[in-house]
Amino acid sequence: MTLTKEDLQAIADLIDKTFDEKLDQKFDLKFDQKFDEKFDQKFDEKFDQKLDQKLNEIFDRKLDEKFQPMNNRLAAIESELSALQCGQGELKEALTAIRYKVNDTYELALDAWGQSEENRHWLASSP
Repeated sequence: MTLTKEDLQAIADLIDKTFDEKLDQKFDLKFDQKFDEKFDQKFDEKFDQKLDQKLNEIFDRKLDEKFQPMNNRLAAIESELSALQCGQGELKEALTAIRYKVNDTYELALDAWGQSEENRHWLASSP
């Protein structure tokens, strides 16, 4: 059995075709696997990023909703505290004025008492 050039060419073509098919299958399989892995990885990263972002937005909004009444109360307390501080300033001024009046009244009473003592001595010593 002798192989002719055409037989050898047919065998070479068959081998090339088989080799190409196997190579294509392996390449396609590896490419598909790598593509799927990369796609899954990128998808997971983007999904996690978007999920984290949404969760943070929801968490911030819920936190703001929960703390808004407390913020309102703190604002009311601050305004009342400010009003109390103003009232304290007015009370200090009023106390200072009263202190001066009490001192003036005490000095006036002391002067009057001293004058009355002098008058008694003068009346007692006069003929």
